[in-house]
Amino acid sequence: MDFLFQLPTWFGICIVSLLTVAIGLLTVTFSKKLIAIQLTKQHERIGRLLFRVTAGLIALLLSLSYANERIEQNKLRDSMELEASLIINVIIKLNINPSVQSEGIKTKLIDYIKYTLNDNWLELKANPFHSKSSDAMVDAIQMAYKLPANDSISSNIKTDVIKDINHITQLMQVRIYSQQTMTPYLIYILCFGMIFLWIFYSVYDLNRVSLVFLSLYNVFVAVLIYFIFMMSNPLVGNLKMDHDSFEIIKSKGVDKANK
Repeated sequence: MDFLFQLPTWFGICIVSLLTVAIGLLTVTFSKKLIAIQLTKQHERIGRLLFRVTAGLIALLLSLSYANERIEQNKLRDSMELEASLIINVIIKLNINPSVQSEGIKTKLIDYIKYTLNDNWLELKANPFHSKSSDAMVDAIQMAYKLPANDSISSNIKTDVIKDINHITQLMQVRIYSQQTMTPYLIYILCFGMIFLWIFYSVYDLNRVSLVFLSLYNVFVAVLIYFIFMMSNPLVGNLKMDHDSFEIIKSKGVDKANK
């Protein structure tokens, strides 16, 4: 399903919806032909009951999948905001005890922000250990260990700066892992469940109206599956998260911290 990342949102939704509707209609029609001769009233009652149960389970899976991906997306957003706040915190601490090393660290942190915004994390994903962003953080941590510690205040600042930069590096790794595309297992379960749903639906009378209703239901489910898939990959595709926290630092935070 990775090809969906390359398509516009509306086009991706249309493709997923058309595929779901087409497969659904083919499955229902084929199942009807197989069971039409042997279908009895008892079979119809059982099939309709199983159809309702399956539809309820699919609705439950959809709601759980959406809620789970939404929670994970919020966790990533919180991680990015924490990373941005740590950068500002480090710069403010470095301004308390200015030195050559302090200025170098601030320059590297600002470069890290610029590299992150300019390459949209693409270089970081392709080469996480030797990208410009990661190299800037490596240089920053090396300079942090060389900060002067002439008194208790400068010693505490040095310890805090090293700790914060290490934390920023860890949060950067979270983004690297989040850029790896994946398809949630629940989507496969949903697709498997939809096949059973279509088979059970074949016990009903298939006419133009009933097939239209089924198609509308399939479109609704397809749209939900598309958004669940996109939300499970929050840093990839057209619905990926923005760099709001880093944009704020670049436009306001860094300038104010350097004054």
